[in-house]
Order: sequence, then structure tokens, then C-alpha cells
Amino acid sequence: MHPKISDEQITALLPRCQSGEAAAVEALYDLYADRLYRYLLARTGNADVAADLTTELFVRVIKHIGGFRLNRHRPAASFSAWLYRIAANLVTDQHRARRRLPQVSLEDEWAMRAHDPDPHHMVERKETLVRLSQALSALSEDQRLVIVGKFGDEMSNAEIAATLGKTEGAVKSLQHRALRALGRLLGAELRQENTGYV
Repeated sequence: MHPKISDEQITALLPRCQSGEAAAVEALYDLYADRLYRYLLARTGNADVAADLTTELFVRVIKHIGGFRLNRHRPAASFSAWLYRIAANLVTDQHRARRRLPQVSLEDEWAMRAHDPDPHHMVERKETLVRLSQALSALSEDQRLVIVGKFGDEMSNAEIAATLGKTEGAVKSLQHRALRALGRLLGAELRQENTGYV
């Protein structure tokens, strides 16, 4: 679980990043890179693509951070929302460009093989990753952010609410709707497979 990013951290780092201070940009990267990578991995289903998009995201951040205006009432939440919006746009661009099913990288395949040499289990894991990635893509952006934050980054509802600029009640509602939608999407796919209609 990642520690919560505080308003003080962002208000201290942002002006230094905007003035081009390399140490501040590195500190910002350290704060957000793993969180954003997990989000991108959940959205793409491919570790290599997620890593590439994380790099591209920070290239865009460095290029455009000078024009970012911080919300003084919610600095960390507004900055996090900006980063996740960039991440979502990158995923959308990537899906448009590729228009193919998410795949598990060869590196991940070798890791799975080393962990469990049974080829049937490896295939099942790959298929599960692809299905989950496709189901997550069918959710709204806010629902995806809640699911990845809650189950990928182990964030509390309060932390997710601060990141999204929503109330905790709204986050609970988004989580409930997202889990129901995932259940329907994954359940419908399993029913289709069991009846032979794919």
C-alpha cells in the first residue's frame, strides 16, 4: 500500500518542477510512477505497454507541467486527477492505435512458467488477465480509478475520494456499481463460453 500523498508534498514540489528542477521531477516520479503504472497495467493488461505508457505519461507531464494550475483548496487531489486524466488519454490513444486484444508480455509468460510449469494454468492465467482488462475497459473512467485504487493500490475510500475530488459516499457507490458491472461482464462471458456462443 502506498502512503497517502499530502497537499504539502504537492505544493512544495510543483513550483520546483515547473521551474525545471531535476530533483523535484524525480521526487514527483517517485511519488506517482508505481501508482500510475498499476492503473495503466489494469487498463491495458500488458506489463510492457503499461511501462511504455508510464514513461510517455511523465514525458507529457514534464512538457506540460508549466501550464498546470493547482487547486489551492485540494492540491494533491487536483494534481492526481490531472495525472490520471493524462493516463486515461494515453490508454485511449493506445487502444485506438492498436485495436487488438491485450496480451501478456513474454516476460510475464516466463515468470508464470517458472512459478507454475503447467501449461493449462498458464493459459488460464493469461486468459484471466485479458478478460479482466477487457471488463475494466467497459467501466467508466471513475469506476476504473476506484477499482484500481481500492484493489490495486490498496487505497482507502478517503484517499480515492480525495484523488477523484468526490465524497466517500460517491466512491462507495462507484465501487459498488463497478463491482456489479464487472460481475455482469465476466459472468456473461463465462455463460457464453459454457453454452458455446462466443
